Amino acid sequence: MTSVDLHIPNEWSTLRKVVLGHGRDMGPPPVLQEAYDPTSKWHLARGTFPRQDDVAKQLDGLSEVLAAEGVEVLRPHNIPGVEQIFARDVGVVIDGVFIRSRTIDERSQEWEGVAPLLPKGHWLDLPADVQLEGGDVVVTGDAILVGVTRNKAWLDLQVARTTASALDFLKQQFPHRAVVGIALSKDDEDPLKCALHLDCAYMPLGGGEAIVCPAFFEEESELGYLNSLHTTLIEVSAQEAAQLQTNLLHLAPDTLLIDPQFERLSQVLQDKGYRLVHCPMDCVGRMGGLFRCTTLPLLRRD
Repeated sequence: MTSVDLHIPNEWSTLRKVVLGHGRDMGPPPVLQEAYDPTSKWHLARGTFPRQDDVAKQLDGLSEVLAAEGVEVLRPHNIPGVEQIFARDVGVVIDGVFIRSRTIDERSQEWEGVAPLLPKGHWLDLPADVQLEGGDVVVTGDAILVGVTRNKAWLDLQVARTTASALDFLKQQFPHRAVVGIALSKDDEDPLKCALHLDCAYMPLGGGEAIVCPAFFEEESELGYLNSLHTTLIEVSAQEAAQLQTNLLHLAPDTLLIDPQFERLSQVLQDKGYRLVHCPMDCVGRMGGLFRCTTLPLLRRD
């Protein structure tokens, strides 16, 4: 690839090009002691962690759904033994800028599968003191919302993925946008007490609403700020959020990808006029991410 179109103005404009993760050749499931998110730990402990073939099949099915909706789909180059499912976290596009994330060490090799999809050097690296994963960055019309860990007692947890220093960096790069930090609840062991990333607790919608899990926000004032941005907050419980019911993906302002298991939320969204495209992702969800986590949008058009 010698050139690439990059344009992400928000979370809901019509999706045209995306990097989608895959579950191929990632090796055996981790042992419980080596897992680094609470959802994976929960399923490993109960023997319900998904098989590689089932994960790969669901992601290939998602690729077919995206292509049928007119989206160009790119897949990371395969790296044997590396889990390459959650493409969102290795980078983020804001406006026309691709920012390479700094993930936790256990995930650092994932970048090697995405880098060949971009022209060499066609990205912005983070300063050495900034840690940021793409799932913590949500782009609205005028703002960049960033999930951060502020509680000092949580900074050493495996699930503390984005530092507050990311806010200053993003403010320097995007002075025309408000950059707002959102403090999230963190817990290495319990998925009912932890938002791994901001998109596990919050999703803005194209019609002006947002899906939120109030239980995962540390500051009432920040939840109030989100309320001021939207016409309506569609609340989900901690149990629903742990199933990744905030982790949907807009194909267009009025069209959303959703798992058919999310019956209550589906009805709420349909009642508000959204077109839903159902795609089973329950196996992928047992690894701690869903539609937004597995996709890295490169191009959206208004």
